[in-house]
Parts: sequence; C-alpha cells; structure tokens
Amino acid sequence: MKKLPLFSIALVLLCTNLVSAQTLESNTQWLSSHLDRLVKEEKGKNLTVNDKESVPTFRFKGCQMNMNIDSRDSDVNFGMTISWLLKDVQKVSYAREKDGNYELKMIVPADRLKMKLGFGNDNALSGSFNLKDDDNNSKTNFTLHTQDESLVKEIVHKFEDSVRMCKNAR
Repeated sequence: MKKLPLFSIALVLLCTNLVSAQTLESNTQWLSSHLDRLVKEEKGKNLTVNDKESVPTFRFKGCQMNMNIDSRDSDVNFGMTISWLLKDVQKVSYAREKDGNYELKMIVPADRLKMKLGFGNDNALSGSFNLKDDDNNSKTNFTLHTQDESLVKEIVHKFEDSVRMCKNAR
C-alpha cells in the first residue's frame, strides 16, 4: 500500500475546508435573503415606534446568526439584535399553521442566545446580556409568510446543512 505524501493530505484538507466555507456562505446568503422576505408578523404585531413598524432582518457572520430589529424616528431610536451560533441549534423543523402559512421552529438553549439593546439617539442607552433558561430548551419560532411547503423544506435543509458544517468546524 502506497503512502500519500504529507503535502497531498494537506492539500486535500485545505480544499475540503475551502469548499465547506463556500457552501456555508452560499447557504447563509440564501437563508438571509429568504428570511428577510418571508418573516413578517401580522399587521399590527410588529415592533412599533411612533406608529412606524419595524420588521426583523437576518444576517450571518460565518456560523453566527443575527436577527436585527431597528426602528428609527426623529424622536426615538431603538435597536435590538439577538444572536446565536449555528452550532448551538439543536433542532430545526416546521409546522403548517391554520392559515396555510408555515412556522419555522428552532431549538436553541436560551443561555446560548445573546441580546443587545439600544435606545435613544445613537443608541445612547445600550446594553448586552445573555438570556437564562433553567431547562436549556428554548424555542425560536418564525412565521413564514408562504404556503409553499417545498420552499420551507429547502429553508430547513439549508439550516440543517449549515448547522452541521458549523458543528464540524474546529
């Protein structure tokens, strides 16, 4: 049995990591775009500052997922970011709601969620903290305004794939 030179092994590992990073970036860009378009609350249920509603936006930085809610007004600014690492997601699933839309469900331990809040002009009053959960079994649910189950399955698949990649990254 012929041994592979160390250089060949290193090259294979480097290429594997590069392809994995490109796949993760492709998945998270796709997820960000679709979540921004589909995650909207019913009219009147979004965060409102001076009668202006604010909807969440989703951004990924590698294996970190951020949900941002910003509302800016001439009198008051409000900003909130909730973030977690994809490797901390324990399960991703979905369920059909009564109105025909779908709910995306993720289980992330509350003590793994980080929250940053800011109030006032230029977020003059701000703070960061971790949430606490005694049973470490928190659910993060988003209503997806679509009745296309194949699209919802694709969202779940891309999340599961990204979570797996982030758990395997060392």
